[in-house]
Amino acid sequence: MLKIHFLNVGHGDCTIVELHSGRLMMIDINNSKKLPEQDEEALAAERGVSLYDFRHRTRLIEGEFRSWEDYYKSLLVDPAEYFKRNFPGKSLFRYIQTHPDMDHMSGLHRLFWDERVDLVNFWDVDHDKTFEEPDFNHGPFDYADWEAYENLRKGKGPGGNTHTVLNKLKGWTGSYWTDDRIEILSPTQELISDCATSGSYNDCSYVLKLTHAGRTVILPGDAESAAWKSILDDPGEDAIKCDILKAPHHGRASGYHEEAVDAMLPDVVICSVGKKPGTDASGEYKSHGAKVLSTRYNGTITVKIWDDGDIWVENHKGERIHTIT
Repeated sequence: MLKIHFLNVGHGDCTIVELHSGRLMMIDINNSKKLPEQDEEALAAERGVSLYDFRHRTRLIEGEFRSWEDYYKSLLVDPAEYFKRNFPGKSLFRYIQTHPDMDHMSGLHRLFWDERVDLVNFWDVDHDKTFEEPDFNHGPFDYADWEAYENLRKGKGPGGNTHTVLNKLKGWTGSYWTDDRIEILSPTQELISDCATSGSYNDCSYVLKLTHAGRTVILPGDAESAAWKSILDDPGEDAIKCDILKAPHHGRASGYHEEAVDAMLPDVVICSVGKKPGTDASGEYKSHGAKVLSTRYNGTITVKIWDDGDIWVENHKGERIHTIT
């Protein structure tokens, strides 16, 4: 079985994959225990209540009297705690940093330096983005996470530990990933260079294709139009048809690419979302016939691909909310 955990980490991404080989892989990390006001507004509208009632009125929710705000905050998870609880004593065979944006790496210091999770391989795109400590003054992110990232991409872990660093590009193969049936669809060196010029690094995201039991999952980081155009050119439309798509750029319209989604034709699109609900592209994905699920509403979502090819999609309570046979 291949099992994928799409963690509910607020505005950011964190995906944990239990590979058929038995290895563990994490793609990005974020640790948010806050609900931005725009998220609260979207959730209140979904429940048909005012923002005041959402925050202050208590009601019986899943056997406990609390407000909707408290309930949805309870669905947010700390990736380090989730990893310790679900995989006690296990190491990460592979951590993949899709691209160098802070909402995809907030929590690196906690996971590797504080919790001392053992790491074997670290994937990173070879870019020139940099920060200095004053850049983090009065912001939502922690300079310690950027420092941890800089060390990890040099192969340095806590206490003198070391790991292998891989800076691979589209189409490259090797024993570090092909034996786990992972294909690199993006980036190219050209995309990375263009990101350095523009100062926006979304299009240098790793876009990965996972395959098991004849089923396919696409995990695209924050890929936007340039990356999707590159993928459509090579490896082409036929190579990217999938059953499960993790919506790029948190399900926002900026990551939606009509031609690419037409080629992928996913049965299920999973959005790891936070902030800016008004820019979500859920309607666009639904127009392709996809079932669209969001961590905003379902909490952490898990996908199980069984060895016979059946797919179960479950919410944070382990309830099956979609099946593909």
